[in-house]
Amino acid sequence: MKKGLALILALIMMVSLAACGNSNASSSTEEKAAPEEATAEEAAPAEEAAPAEATEKIIIGATGLQEDQFTQVLLNGYKAAGEELGIEVILANAQHSSETESEQIRNMLQAGATGIVIEPVNPDTSAAIAEEAKAAGAYVFACAISLNSDAVSASALNDNYDLGESTGKYAKEYFEKNFDKEEQINVAIVAYDGQDAYGSGQRVDGFFDQLKDFNINIVGRQEGETAEKAYAVATDMMTAHSDIDVFYCASENSIVGGVNAIEAAGNPNGIVVFGVDCSEQLVEMMKSDANILQGVTAQDPYGLGVYSIKAVYTYLTEGKEPEVKDYHADNFLLTRDDIPGCEEWLENWNKHAQ
Repeated sequence: MKKGLALILALIMMVSLAACGNSNASSSTEEKAAPEEATAEEAAPAEEAAPAEATEKIIIGATGLQEDQFTQVLLNGYKAAGEELGIEVILANAQHSSETESEQIRNMLQAGATGIVIEPVNPDTSAAIAEEAKAAGAYVFACAISLNSDAVSASALNDNYDLGESTGKYAKEYFEKNFDKEEQINVAIVAYDGQDAYGSGQRVDGFFDQLKDFNINIVGRQEGETAEKAYAVATDMMTAHSDIDVFYCASENSIVGGVNAIEAAGNPNGIVVFGVDCSEQLVEMMKSDANILQGVTAQDPYGLGVYSIKAVYTYLTEGKEPEVKDYHADNFLLTRDDIPGCEEWLENWNKHAQ
């Protein structure tokens, strides 16, 4: 009986020892697995950070048209927007050359620009380089002057008809004070049709549509896209038509050339000038005792430049097209009757012209 009881107790002890052994083995397995779980958790943050490390640098190329204050202020707008956004903006001035424009844009693409903003040399001839840029994978945007190509996704412009209309409304007030309705008013036009036939035409149409109540006689329409050329054609028109009363000049350069030509000729007929665009030089002409330049409508090249770079940046970073395909900026009527207004505009202009 005692031997049987001892045998039973021995069996119970063996079973207990086996159970303890299994428990220790299980615990040991769990302890070994824990480091593997910790390693997986440590890997997760590295995967989340990867997209930020892979973000590409944004480079936008932006061109201007020519050597004038308008283009310089436009370029400054491009530059300011790039600094605000913290991106690289490659600036270039085409110097009114299609060949130079194309070379500059190709250089921008080679430098890694994925967005191209163009103040085109010509709405038609600049189409080829715009299409080349798009084919290279760049987002193409037109600024200040429209560009006739499907490669252009959007644009920022001043509406040319509105610019001419603004000056025309002021000219109408001037004519009502200084001419009789039945009197023939001889007007010469200095435009820039060869550079941008549509834009130039819109500025001319906007102006003359406001003067339909008057007896307007247009004595001639000549090209004056540079100040030197405008000076020459204005001089020729005054020689051919000694009875000119008014010059309408459709751009800054044509105004500069036209006013200087009239002043150099002594202005025996008391000719006055109206136009589109403004600059520091034109404000001084407005203030001059020569009393030639009467009124202009100014654009906002700085605002156009800022808007263009930001619109392209938004597309490149978010894939969003501008809400308005052809954005139109505000314009500003400046007249000899409001010299304080001219000076206020000039002060703001000079802040952006440096």
